[in-house]
Amino acid sequence: MRKTILLLLFLISATSLQAQFFIAGGHLNGGFPVSKLKSEVDKTIFPTISGILLYEFYAQPIQVGLEVGYGVYGTKVEKRNDLYPGFSDEYRIRRNNNYTSGMAVFRYLPSLTSKLTPFIEIQAGANYLYSGFKIRPSIFEDPVEAGKDMEDWAFGYKIGGGIQLPIPGIEGGKLELRVNYQDGGTMRFLTKRDTNYLPDKGDGEFDYKPRQSPLQQITASVGIVIYDAFR
Repeated sequence: MRKTILLLLFLISATSLQAQFFIAGGHLNGGFPVSKLKSEVDKTIFPTISGILLYEFYAQPIQVGLEVGYGVYGTKVEKRNDLYPGFSDEYRIRRNNNYTSGMAVFRYLPSLTSKLTPFIEIQAGANYLYSGFKIRPSIFEDPVEAGKDMEDWAFGYKIGGGIQLPIPGIEGGKLELRVNYQDGGTMRFLTKRDTNYLPDKGDGEFDYKPRQSPLQQITASVGIVIYDAFR
């Protein structure tokens, strides 16, 4: 009985190992606002870099996995000598508007035999936007003050697809081109035009005028993925 159980465990693990097929890669992405987001930030582009990990079911045209992205969609630097009452030293304020996302990925590949491989993709997860600042005497010195001006997150999803082309000389490597439409929950966020320092208000205060919109974008991506990446 014990030998039978061990044999069954060996066969199950062997079958499982045969079925494991992982794809890993990275993308450069550019998000172009549409609908309500376009009316809020017409000319703002949301660039991100992302990493993707997919599992392909054995002999099936289905892939599932995770994609995580990060980008800076706006940055602003000011030099001021009126930040701290009673002091006239000049300080640099750098503010970055950051965009991060984490999405579960489902892909369907209609054809697995041709060199040009099309795919249909659905993603669902969360977007997180935050604006952070650093105040320091110069670019080479440590910050005297740092923090976040605003942060918010919301559910998001993407629907789209693309094509994969083999890369000569890279075993399992494919160039990937894709386009997605993104939508989701409403978020509050800042652009580089939405924060101003008012030195004559109180002891000096920052004035914020946040935008509010779903992240409705058309996202174009180019990337490289490697099939059977962990063999």
